[in-house]
Amino acid sequence: MSDADLLQLLLEQPERGCEQLLRQYTGLVLSICRNKIGGYCTNEDIEELTSDILFSFWQNREQISLQKGSIRALLSVVAVRRCIDWYRSSRNQAQRKTQPLDSILLTESDPSPDPERQTVSQEQRAELYEAVRSLGEPDTEIVVRKYLYGETAADIARRLSMRTGAVEMRLSRARKKLKAMLEGGDGYDA
Repeated sequence: MSDADLLQLLLEQPERGCEQLLRQYTGLVLSICRNKIGGYCTNEDIEELTSDILFSFWQNREQISLQKGSIRALLSVVAVRRCIDWYRSSRNQAQRKTQPLDSILLTESDPSPDPERQTVSQEQRAELYEAVRSLGEPDTEIVVRKYLYGETAADIARRLSMRTGAVEMRLSRARKKLKAMLEGGDGYDA
């Protein structure tokens, strides 16, 4: 269907126009979203963003002017801009939500005025820091996300493109290793 015909259908019969818009342009918008942010989010996020872009386009159908460009060009520009906005927003949320492991484990948190207690606490944090770092990736990130940021195994799995069961298994093994390391063993017999 030509752009002029599609725009007319969108204006005169919005429901049928929406169906046609989805048939013609979902693939394009989905492809742009996958290309731009595919490495930073789940397929569900991409599909949701694609739906949002097409719905927003449909909602604003009365402001569309084909003199500014084709529907394909307009949707492409909107999709790229929305992907950039999504990426910036998700990066800002992640930066607000996460802190470097160093700053969390090596900062002073014991309000006790007793210097001996503060020193022990610092030493314990440093030992824990080294033990968690020695787990290696992705185990270090999984442990940090679970126990410092309070993320669920399912959230961690989505973020790291893993199965939830695999994350849970790695957490269990990591706990055993950390316990053995912190109690004086090597942690690799578990």
